[in-house]
Parts: sequence; structure tokens; C-alpha cells
Amino acid sequence: MELDWLSIAALVVVVALYVVIYVLRSKKQLNFTFTILGALLAGVVVGVIFAGHTDWIIPFGKIYVTVLSAIVMPLIAVSILSAVTSLGSVKQLRGIGARSVGWLLGTNLIAIVLALGLGLAFGVGEHADLSIEGVDAANFEAATPSALSIIVGFFPRNIVDDLASDHIIPVILFCVLIAVSYVLVAHQEGAKVRVFKDLVEATKAVIFKAVTFIIELTPYAVLSLVAVQASRGLENTGIIWSLLVFLLVAFLAFIIDTWVLNGVLLSVFTNVNIFKFFRRIVPAQVIGFSTQSSVGTLPVTTRILTEEIGVSPSVANFTAPLGTTIGMPGCAGIWPILTAIYGINGLGINYSLKDYLLLVVIGLFVSIGVAGVPGTATVVTASVLTAVGLPLEVMVLTIPISSIADTGRTATNITGAMVAATIVAYEEKELNVSPPDADGEPLDEAADAADAEAFPEALTGESCPI
Repeated sequence: MELDWLSIAALVVVVALYVVIYVLRSKKQLNFTFTILGALLAGVVVGVIFAGHTDWIIPFGKIYVTVLSAIVMPLIAVSILSAVTSLGSVKQLRGIGARSVGWLLGTNLIAIVLALGLGLAFGVGEHADLSIEGVDAANFEAATPSALSIIVGFFPRNIVDDLASDHIIPVILFCVLIAVSYVLVAHQEGAKVRVFKDLVEATKAVIFKAVTFIIELTPYAVLSLVAVQASRGLENTGIIWSLLVFLLVAFLAFIIDTWVLNGVLLSVFTNVNIFKFFRRIVPAQVIGFSTQSSVGTLPVTTRILTEEIGVSPSVANFTAPLGTTIGMPGCAGIWPILTAIYGINGLGINYSLKDYLLLVVIGLFVSIGVAGVPGTATVVTASVLTAVGLPLEVMVLTIPISSIADTGRTATNITGAMVAATIVAYEEKELNVSPPDADGEPLDEAADAADAEAFPEALTGESCPI
């Protein structure tokens, strides 16, 4: 059998580029986004130069997709258990906890519907002509189950089998059941079940560390997968323009959700002046946009909620952190839905109204298990695609623009959590309405001065570690 020297050369070049990526990330501390973009460009160049000779590169990208798939279910399970068990008491569960979860999910549902509408209206993914190794679009056009079987399938039957079969919604419901049961038992016998909570938190720490390792492999996967796609015709502008449209539609969705829809919610469900509200949360939005970390922005988020908006500490310190685990309209609402539509249109899959409704439901359920770690959108998108039977390769192909969109996603997440906290505080009568200020938003000049002083330091990232 004659050796394909060009394929060997392509493999050698890719391995050499892997070494370059490793040095840039570990030794030079190159920004993750810049590394991703560099890997994208390198992949295009390799694919064009070695067109038709990239078969030996395929396994590298496939390994990443496989490992990512393996971590999704454990991550979803431990995130839900941690989020709900953190409620701590029956009173919190019934009051602030229930309202917080409801509004965080509600704002995400609005974002999901918005993304679905914009994605279909702008035809995200159309004419991309995606061709994924080993994936035949016809495989995804098989008859869908009946509505009754879909509803029955939401509920767990055998949790081990559900975990092994990637049945995400039954796993979510099972974890919610266990977590709520823990809260109720802990109210009576806290010391007896404390070990369960400790185990959940210990497992969460380990799983999150594993996710960090996997996310670090993303540039290598992007290089391999893009090189293969370029080898098969990525130099044709179809997929490039489709990704550009995807990115523009995503930012349009972020803008509409952040300022328009959230403004409507505040106007309808509170008496807060929306113009003052949005003016005063700008520091949190900018820090989130810059650091791309909802968790890292929490100190600023909670301070603004308590000192600038008038939300009580009990609500601000509960709802805002919970918003880094449940909801997150940017990472868990808009982006996964647009990615799914991109794959549906790009692969030419015939989706019915019932299929899209199921996509909305799955997107909402999966958002309960969002992990507040870097790479959240990647993991959640993988969960959604897995649940609806779309190939994860679609998600990986969007990672280069995903890193750019992460700025807008994070700002959207933070805004959604702050809006939810404000509405919860208003409904729980935990919003400080200053008598001199008829619009319901306290005027605190000292807080404004504190913002001006703290803001430059916050932007350095020293007080907002990812």
C-alpha cells in the first residue's frame, strides 16, 4: 500500500501547531480567545494546503467531541444538585428560592423564544452546506415520537440507563427530586444529611476541574476540525458567511434581550425606573463583557444590587449567585438555540413545529443545570444538541465565533440575573423604595462615587478572577 506522504505531512504540521498552542497557552499565557482565533486561522491554512489529505487529522477532533460528550451528564447532574441544595431551608425554598428559580427560568424562556424567532427569520445556517464526517442528514429526519411519548419520556424510569443513554431531561428531574428531598430532610435533621451536601460540593469541585481541562483542549480541537472542513471546501465562502450571519444575529439577540425585553419586564413587574436601573448596572455589564465571567463579576453585581438598586442583601446574595447556575439567557438560552438552528438548516434537516417546541422545552430544562465556569456555553450547547439528536460537531464548528460572542453572552447573563433579583425583591417586598424617589430606585450618591473608584480596579481582573 502506497503511503500518502501529504497526509503524513499534514499530521506532522498539525502536531507541530499543537506544540505551538501549548507553548503559547502554558508559557506565554496567551488569551484563550486569541488562541481559539489563531487555531481557526491555522486550521483553514492547513486545510487549504493539504486539501484532500487530512484523514489522519480527523481522530483528534473526534476525541474532543467524545470526551466532551462524556462529561456533559455528570456536569448537569452535579450542577443541579448543588444549585437546589444550596437553598438551605424550607422557607427559602418556598419563598425567595421558588421565585428566584421561577424568574431566572422565565427570563431564559423569553431569551429562547427570541433566539428561535430571530434564528428562523434570518435563516441562520442556510446555504452553509455543512458536511460532517460520518453524519448523514437523513439520519436526523426519521419520524419523531408522538407528543404523548415525548411527555412520558421526560420522567425518569431507570436513572442509570438514563445517564448512559444521555436522556437529559429525566436526569434533571431526578436530580431536582433528590435535591428538594435533601432540603426538606435537612430542615429536620441537618446534621444527619450534611454528608450528602458535602459529597455534592466535593463532586462538583472535581467535575468542574475536569471541565476546565477539557475546555483547555478546545483550541486543539478547533484546529483539527476546521482543517478537515477546509480540506473539504471551507475555502468556499458558504460556511464562512453563514458563521458571520450567525454571529450578527446572536449579538442582535443579546441587545434585544438585554435592554428591550428586560426593560419591559422591569416596567411591568416593578416600579423601578428602567433608565436609572440600566445606567447603574453598567459597571457590572462592562466587567462581565471584559472578563467573560459571570462568577467573577458577582462581587460587583451584588454590590450594585444592594447599594444602587435597593435589593435586600438576602435576595441579592442568593438570586445573583443562583443566576450563575440556573437560567443564564446568553449562554443557556440564545446561543444553544441558535446553534441548533444553524445545524438544522446547515444539514438540511426537516424540522416541524412540534420539533421546534420540543427544542424550546429541552433548552429550558437544560438551563437548570448550567455550570458557572468558563466554557459554560459550550457545555450547555452540547447538552441541547445531544438531547435533540444533533451532532456535536456542529457546536464545535461554531466555537471560533463562540469565543467572540462570549463577551455579549456574559453581559446578557449578568443583566438577566440582576433583573430577576430586582423583580424577586419587589415581589417579596425586599426592594428598598426611597420615599423621596417616586420611581422606586434609591438615590445614593456615595454608592455612585464608590462605583467610580472601584470600577477601574475591577476592569483589571484582579478582583474578578475567572
